Amino acid sequence: MKGENMESNARWSRRQFLARSGLIAAGTTVALSSAGVLSALPSGASVKAAAKGLETVKFQLGWLKLAQFGGHFIALQNGYFKDEGIDAQFLSGGSGISGLTLVESGQVMMADANGSDILTAVSKNIPLQCFGTIYQSTPNALMSLGKEPLTTLKSLKGKTVGLPNGEQQLLSAMLTRAGVAPSSVNIVTVGSDPSVLTSGQVQAYIGYGTEQGLDLQKSGVDVKIVYFSELGDPDYGNAYFAKTSTLKSKSDLVTRWMRADLKGWQEYCKHPKAAAKLTWDLYHTQTQAVLANEENSAQVSVPLINGGAAAKNGLLWVEETAFQQVYELYKTAGIITGKVDLRKVFTQKFLVGAGDKA
Repeated sequence: MKGENMESNARWSRRQFLARSGLIAAGTTVALSSAGVLSALPSGASVKAAAKGLETVKFQLGWLKLAQFGGHFIALQNGYFKDEGIDAQFLSGGSGISGLTLVESGQVMMADANGSDILTAVSKNIPLQCFGTIYQSTPNALMSLGKEPLTTLKSLKGKTVGLPNGEQQLLSAMLTRAGVAPSSVNIVTVGSDPSVLTSGQVQAYIGYGTEQGLDLQKSGVDVKIVYFSELGDPDYGNAYFAKTSTLKSKSDLVTRWMRADLKGWQEYCKHPKAAAKLTWDLYHTQTQAVLANEENSAQVSVPLINGGAAAKNGLLWVEETAFQQVYELYKTAGIITGKVDLRKVFTQKFLVGAGDKA
């Protein structure tokens, strides 16, 4: 593609570039609503005509429409959801948007969250169930500057750690198990901007190593990235969940949705840079993302997506082992006090129905 002006021709980059890179089927039209909902239609079809007769599935994303969700958008682009009779809609997340609340209230059918968040909800008798995950190993990471590296949980004692809202409980659990009193660490909520680390407002920052961490490195900052899996947390990242009653009553619909989504993530792992380009083309005016950073993020994310149990069973796989480890972690920290039937926390039914191997 070198030498061709893709940036100056949005239509070319969204159709011809992606078709050449193998991410969308030929003869596919991209439709992006004013609300930021992406649909993929046969060439010449209208949005209204294509949606007619399709079953709508609303999915609340755990964050902004960045490359970390690229597999969803590939499935839309290629018409995989439409082929399954589904009008799939992915709603952008952000600060203050809780997928757990939206699913529980019935405003959306599905959402994603940390596996630990789903486990905690089930421990409180909230009738939710996990049915897949993007990341076998959470992209959550501990980040610090090279001039003062903080690479272990014990090194955080007496330090100020900034982290997005919603991650305090998990960090407290990890600190407790590591023998560090959470009260000995100054934990502050700072949002998703890692500049608080470079400005010296915090000595450590927690966020996605595949996003904020790589962005800092790309900008020339000497930052140390230690993923949570290296700190004793085997949590799933961006794990899918829905109401238990929904998974039971709409079993066929969920299986078809999963089959389409799985195809998108298989393409993502084959062509991560092209997946990032697709996502950037569609949403960078909303997210202000930098293309080079998104491409780098997508490439680094692949081992977190297709590694672990996914290498044996298939992408998006979930199993009891990971939930058991997180359960023990949360019990140690006193966050979960009662007994939890882990078989109620997750199901592999839809993954196997979509093509994974148990």
